[in-house]
Amino acid sequence: METAELSSPALLTPELLERYAGPCPRYTSYPSADRFVPMHARGGSSGAPPWAALQQAQTLSLYVHIPFCRSLCYFCACNKVVTKRYDSAASYLETVLREARWYRDCVVEAPVTQLHLGGGTPTFLNDGDLERLILGLGEVFPLQVGDDVEYSVEADPRTLAPHTLDNLRRLGFNRLSMGIQDFNPAVQRAVNRICPPEDVLALTEGARARGFRSISYDLIYGLPGQSVTSLEQTIDIVLEHAPDRIALYHYAHLPQRFKAQRLISSDLIPPPADKIAMQLAATRRLTGAGYHFLGMDHFARPDDGMAQAAAEGRLARNFQGYTLMPADALIGLGASAISYSRDGYWQNQHGVKDYTAAVGGCGNAISRGWKLSDDDRLRQWLIMELMCRLRVERGAVESRTGAPFEHYFHDELARLQPMVDDGLVALDEIGLHVSERGRWFLRNVAAAFDAHLHRSGSGGRYSRVL
Repeated sequence: METAELSSPALLTPELLERYAGPCPRYTSYPSADRFVPMHARGGSSGAPPWAALQQAQTLSLYVHIPFCRSLCYFCACNKVVTKRYDSAASYLETVLREARWYRDCVVEAPVTQLHLGGGTPTFLNDGDLERLILGLGEVFPLQVGDDVEYSVEADPRTLAPHTLDNLRRLGFNRLSMGIQDFNPAVQRAVNRICPPEDVLALTEGARARGFRSISYDLIYGLPGQSVTSLEQTIDIVLEHAPDRIALYHYAHLPQRFKAQRLISSDLIPPPADKIAMQLAATRRLTGAGYHFLGMDHFARPDDGMAQAAAEGRLARNFQGYTLMPADALIGLGASAISYSRDGYWQNQHGVKDYTAAVGGCGNAISRGWKLSDDDRLRQWLIMELMCRLRVERGAVESRTGAPFEHYFHDELARLQPMVDDGLVALDEIGLHVSERGRWFLRNVAAAFDAHLHRSGSGGRYSRVL
């Protein structure tokens, strides 16, 4: 990838960013999760449910949602429970492990090649309960060990202790993601998340010394009180720490939907023009320092496996974003967790109380989902090809549809025409290609092929692309 391309104002301009800045799904799944319909494991749906296809999975991913946090971050829109009472977390683990046992009869001996703990704050759990969780999962699923698997955990650097790093590494975790957001003290105060850079550096060095092979930082632009200058200063500090991967997310201020955000003064939110300037400035800093832009807010150092996979066309996506180790199926455990198989998706009850009651009653908490049609599978494949490999071959589409590419996707190609005119995508005799400039607008390109999104009255509430 040519980093100079992304730094050129002629190729990535404020005008272009503003043109495609509107709300759009993130496409960690297709259809997107807002399309899911009521569904549960006690019957009521026609045909085999999507989890029946777990029997054919040859490899598995596991996701465990740990919703607990010790303090409230005002910007956060995650499914979380803010509490200082640890006993609620301990009892929650019992429910998660009971749910895991419900899946025992749903799966064959498929090896688990990817495990991710998300939240909330997974490291809210003490070392003993982290061990209890992993050992308990190992009694149900064939957890693999070694360099050929990816075990990752999200962590809050404000509360992550060195002994917990030791424990995580001993349990097989080899990837660590830390939520930084911003290093500017005024911005940190505005979002109630104080974290000195030196603490993050010590944890980064400690994780590397313990053998974590990939360390990533989450950053956010558009936070209250941020400016282009302050964000550039944060980026400069991050570059000194040299994490392997960086996620640079856009802050969506939606206080009408997320109660915690009502604690942020709307007067402090940067205007859209400033947010665009921030993204341009941060991009130039990161690519100028050698990071490769993968798409969908993610950057990686050229020696990181993610950047190498992108260059070789081996990237994949799941509900945690880009991944090196796609599995045939994913089992999500915990409140609001989403699972998938080749036949569709299913999601647990959102609230912890509802989740706990459901698992206590019947062993699972499935509340809604989606069974894939043949057309869904085609569009799912096409969207993932575009997002991960930046191209889709005409012949591959036509072999799946039995129809000419332009015929099957006539309306979709019409929706893409403005992006063709802007140099974001191109169609030739080989197929559809996303340009390096278009890599910034993958959500918009994917949305052109979203049949559910473009149906009359389809609704849907999404975050803005920028």
